[in-house]
Order: sequence, then C-alpha cells, then structure tokens
Amino acid sequence: MTLRTGIFGAATALVLLGQPAVAQEAHDVHVVHQVSDHAAAIARHIFRFEPAILMLEPGDTVRFLNSVGSHTVMSQDGLWPGGVEIVDIRGEREANVTFDTPGLYGITCARHGRYGMTMLIAVGDAGLAGAEAFDPTDLKATSLAKEAFSAQAKALVAEAN
Repeated sequence: MTLRTGIFGAATALVLLGQPAVAQEAHDVHVVHQVSDHAAAIARHIFRFEPAILMLEPGDTVRFLNSVGSHTVMSQDGLWPGGVEIVDIRGEREANVTFDTPGLYGITCARHGRYGMTMLIAVGDAGLAGAEAFDPTDLKATSLAKEAFSAQAKALVAEAN
C-alpha cells in the first residue's frame, strides 16, 4: 500500500464511520545520543552529543538518549529563546523534547559541558539566523564550551548553504 492510498483509505474509513477526516501535519523525530568515548584523544571528543548540530522545523521532536549517570541535557543559559521553557533532563534513559518555537537552542551537559559537551539546535529560519549571528563573548560558559558552540554555529551555517 502506498502512502497516498493509506491516507485515502484512512480518510474514507473516518468518513464512513461518521467522523470528520482531520489532516495532521507530520513532524520528524531526531535521536541524539550522549556518548562517553574514552578512546578519544581530547576531552571535547570524549564526552559529546551525537549529532552535535540539528536543523529542525517547528514542531519537530528530539529524543535524547542516555541522560543517566553523570550525563544530563540542560538548556544553555544565554543561548535559549526567551519565553521558551528550559530543558533539564537527568536520570532518564530516554526523554523527548518538542521544539515548537523558532530560534537557536544551546544544549549542554551539566557535568561535561565545561569540556565542550554541547550541541546546537536551529529551529526554522530564525534558528539559522541565530547561528549566523552567534557571538559567544557574553555566554556564561567555559572557553571550551564557547569554542564548541562557535564551531557548531559555523557547521550549522555551512550545512544550510
């Protein structure tokens, strides 16, 4: 069965059952792993999010895996859209976060962020614009975290172009 016949069949079944057919917009789910790779040569590569950058559409979800032990998923202070609820995930093997508001989101691990365990999520065009304009100068983070965020912002822009 193709997607088209599947949707047609579902809509027909709903109409036949007397229910209105409602079209739902599909959103993607992106999986992010938290990695501890002790074979890596430098700390920034030992502790990391994979992938370290994501470009999302509003409404997409990120599934964070392995926020257990010393790994966490935290909103980066100063790198989060105003008015959006912060993220604080600890002690969960799997947690989903839906990003509805366009903008640039910085994620860090509370313990390993100081080593550069960070990631950037660009949601919509506003997220990409935020990556293009990113300046880590006033960011409350270690120099390694600032370097990581800067490299990720450059990678986001390069990937989009």
